[in-house]
Amino acid sequence: MLAKVLSVLFAAMATSIAGADVITIAADRDNTMFSEDATLSNGAGDYFFSGQTNNAGTNRRGLIRFDIASAIPPGSVITDVQMTLYMSRSKNTFDPVSIHRITTDWGEGASHAGGEEGAGDSALNNDATWDYTFYNEADPPTSPAWISPGGDYIALDSATITVGNTMQYYTWGSTIDMVADTQSWLDGPSTNYGWIVLSDETTKRTAARFDSRTNTVIAQRPALQITFTPPAGTGACCFADGNCSVLSLIDCTNASGSYQGDGTSCTPNPCPQPDGACCFNDGSCAELSEADCIAQSGTWQGPSTTCATTDCPLILEKYVDLMPLPPIATPTTGTIGGTATYDIDIVQTTQQLHRDLAPTTLWTYEGVFPGPTIVAREDNPVTITFNNDLRDEFGVLRTDHLLDVDLCAHGAEDVAKTIVHLHGGHVPADVDGYPENTVLPGNSFTYTYPNYNQESALIWYHDHALGITRLNVYAGLAAGYIVRDANEDALSLPAGEYEVPLIIQDRTLNPDGSLSYPSASQETFFGELMLVNGKVWPYYNVNQAKYRFRALNGCNSRVLNLSFGGLPFDVITSDGGFLNAPVTRTSITLAGAERADLLIDFSALAPGTEILVTNSAQAPFPNGNPANNLPEVMKFIVTATTGPTPATPAVLNSITPIPEAEAVRTRNFDLQKTTNPHGGGGCPTNVWTINGLPWDTISEIMTVGDTEIWEFDNLSGVMHPMHMHLVFFQVLDRQPLDGSG
Repeated sequence: MLAKVLSVLFAAMATSIAGADVITIAADRDNTMFSEDATLSNGAGDYFFSGQTNNAGTNRRGLIRFDIASAIPPGSVITDVQMTLYMSRSKNTFDPVSIHRITTDWGEGASHAGGEEGAGDSALNNDATWDYTFYNEADPPTSPAWISPGGDYIALDSATITVGNTMQYYTWGSTIDMVADTQSWLDGPSTNYGWIVLSDETTKRTAARFDSRTNTVIAQRPALQITFTPPAGTGACCFADGNCSVLSLIDCTNASGSYQGDGTSCTPNPCPQPDGACCFNDGSCAELSEADCIAQSGTWQGPSTTCATTDCPLILEKYVDLMPLPPIATPTTGTIGGTATYDIDIVQTTQQLHRDLAPTTLWTYEGVFPGPTIVAREDNPVTITFNNDLRDEFGVLRTDHLLDVDLCAHGAEDVAKTIVHLHGGHVPADVDGYPENTVLPGNSFTYTYPNYNQESALIWYHDHALGITRLNVYAGLAAGYIVRDANEDALSLPAGEYEVPLIIQDRTLNPDGSLSYPSASQETFFGELMLVNGKVWPYYNVNQAKYRFRALNGCNSRVLNLSFGGLPFDVITSDGGFLNAPVTRTSITLAGAERADLLIDFSALAPGTEILVTNSAQAPFPNGNPANNLPEVMKFIVTATTGPTPATPAVLNSITPIPEAEAVRTRNFDLQKTTNPHGGGGCPTNVWTINGLPWDTISEIMTVGDTEIWEFDNLSGVMHPMHMHLVFFQVLDRQPLDGSG
């Protein structure tokens, strides 16, 4: 209920003087200061922070200000104040967070950190930092400085509350000091420097992340609710834009308003509201009055909003399309599941992704999305010739990409270049799909996958072109590759119609069915619709039987935590093949590109039973923005047909742990984000590195046959899945980093 009330209040936030006995206003500045570096800030970020990170002595302090004098008539008496922030990430259970009145002016510049934003960004002009109030890029030492590094503020807090680790709204308020602060800022606007937000700085992992005034979710931006008594001789004054202010008759007339009479109030707002943008489920928009919009089952976006500046979401009915099954690839020579050759064309085509949408233009393997599944067998080589035959709608070989290409990304080119990587394949280096070995339309390349010593598993093939992999995979270039072996044959697992792939991907589509993807390179991308095997929120009929679902997370950035209506299931594989024994679970987490085989028994369920497949993972994972979450995936419907229910084998595989003593060396790899030497001018200012080195640096040389231990230390603050090419590996352990080394 709180979220609903807040959304209404936020819609009424004033940008000019608005008079009412109770008014809610938005922040006009916020920022974060970072103790470890006086050149870091996050002025234009989606979040601001307070508290200590995982590393001792690495503190964050938030700054926030509300323009009181521009929102309340002079001479008003403030009687109550409440500030509401949305906490969107915290690792601590409970922590006191206090606000203190700031005594020195400070700035909010254009710095905007990437990812989860906790590491900050290089300060830009007028940014507040730990040492400086208004940063000067040209000559940092000359920047105006705080009297005390970390900010100048009154030691006595204005309000303190306890913030937990539940992502929700938290409210500071109804204190004498907060009322005194805001009253003084109304009476003397030049002293309004806002509050500093402080958490425990003596204990690690107390940092909390709050949504900022520029957060993409408007309802979660900071809000200040003020209760006040306006001065005598004033009344409601209506303006053409529908805003209401408490003014005197003279001030209202001078401001071209319509005076409603002495003692009248703006609560509720008596002013006629102008038309605004009205969004419909098909993504279309019309400018209507609120009443007309509601009458036509639309969603009104507020007075004076326009369709030109409104991005209406596409809302599609769920579970109206039957989930398709990707076709099995047909060999040119040889046999399916044996030694074979294939010719696979990479082509542009259209495919309907939802009943209510026009067909979507896609790039595909063999004209289908996802592409055809190749079925192979251990030690039986498969040779594939991939033909890049991408043509535009006129049949002409493409010279540009289907989607907008941001040339900031390393290796990005606005061309239709492709190369294929067999993800999870035990292959020679020359057929691994090296990102620079791309081919343009009209050209081909041939790879032979030996499948040597490759255990039975679901692996997959996808595009791997340097700088535009995310675009090519998003456009449709992904497909399954199944390897079988004698061990699998002996397990008597569900097969045939009871072995079902679930290739799960998220996408955003325009009302005309076309793919929507940001023009600028994104740290993360989360689609608004969930697709399984190329259909948006499909359903699938299952018999009263046991099924083997072969699940693949094919999303660009989204992590999945899948549940099946509370049904228990047996996990029998990971990325590399069968586990030693099944593991029973009611949910499973799959990061990008991860796979798992799941055995689910529907035999005890009555015909007509519906099972929703849900996703509880936050986006970004693990502490994301609720606006990015996609909780529904697909639906199973149980039929009256019965089928086999083979017993799940107690033993699936025999994997011998590699003794750590066999390792001839240990290598450490630090994953972190560092300053991009080519950043600026619209390009990202941070880039991913390993041990501080960019992607094209060859720093490690291994000897075939050696056993090594590799340790990946993720120092970035952003979850990142890892896999190695050419070989498989055994995981020794996982542990959190505490900053001690």
